[in-house]
Amino acid sequence: MHIHLFRNARRWDSCLIPIDDTTFGMILQFKVHLVRVEPTTRFFMGETYATGNGILHDTYGRFHLQRWPDREWEDYKSRFVTVVQRHWSDKMVLDPNKDWYVPRTNAARNSAIIQCGLSIQLVDSAAQAHQTYRIIHPQEDTFRSFVVEADRTGVFTQHDLESHWNDRRTRIGSETHSVSFLQTTINHEFGHTLGLEHVNGTGNSDSHYGVTLSERENQMGMGGLLTARHAQPWIRRLRNHLIPQTHYDATVTFRGRVATPQLIEYWDNDWQPATTAAS
Repeated sequence: MHIHLFRNARRWDSCLIPIDDTTFGMILQFKVHLVRVEPTTRFFMGETYATGNGILHDTYGRFHLQRWPDREWEDYKSRFVTVVQRHWSDKMVLDPNKDWYVPRTNAARNSAIIQCGLSIQLVDSAAQAHQTYRIIHPQEDTFRSFVVEADRTGVFTQHDLESHWNDRRTRIGSETHSVSFLQTTINHEFGHTLGLEHVNGTGNSDSHYGVTLSERENQMGMGGLLTARHAQPWIRRLRNHLIPQTHYDATVTFRGRVATPQLIEYWDNDWQPATTAAS
């Protein structure tokens, strides 16, 4: 197997670095430009646009833009990096289906694993960036933040770094319960930046965010749960780093798994303790 340590691309850069004889680290590296949108800012992104009069027009309505206090803006930029990296980096591992790595001359092949990392560097201009996000400060709290993956851009609000609860009727076994799901919007949207779709495919209907409990608690549903599926961006990126040299190499594949504990971030509002038969 021929190994490329560094790769550059439009959406992100990446590096694949040996940590020891049985472990690699693969880091997706993002240069991100955060644009401070003020009431006088003009921009056009299809149906979402502002003409500089303090009103943001969007598919879901009109929103009154407020000014960003300097301190709040600087804090947002710092926390953006922290929140996204803390959620997505070093949570998953790629396991090979067979021995593939020869750490040194005359050493035996081994089944080295690959740890999935993510790094964000803030840059000052769109020309330097892989991704450009506009950050608005609307008076209303009903704006639906979004990412346009193909254009490497998106629009987020001042609230998107905070976790919030969503209540949904959700199927649990044969019953339907009212369930509250905790999610941080920026982490869901960054999943789209990574190329992940909603848990039930492309679309924004309620069912695309899940129907059952296991679907809705997913990071690409209504919750924050990571699963093996979320390692797909790293698996796809491996094609640029691991170049088969033999037929044996071409049969090496990787599967993702979550390697760290996760919190349960939902609450079943209709849960009832099990009843016991009267003696």
